Amino acid sequence: IAMWMPILVFFYMGFEHSIVNMYLFPSGLMLGGNFTFMDYLIWNEIPTVLGNLVGGLTFVGATLYSTHYKTAPKRRAA
Repeated sequence: IAMWMPILVFFYMGFEHSIVNMYLFPSGLMLGGNFTFMDYLIWNEIPTVLGNLVGGLTFVGATLYSTHYKTAPKRRAA
């Protein structure tokens, strides 16, 4: 029960993330939702994880790389 509150607050604030989906979809299945586990994986979890990877690499990784890339000449050992 202690895990539900942070996840529900994250969802309530409008954020979509694979962690929230890992909570909501199995909960929906347990409550009698009309979909299968494979529907969940193929149509939701895989695209969400791929989107998170692309977004994380592009917006976080590329931004950090471009702002912290060293432009000074390399030093030579004496």
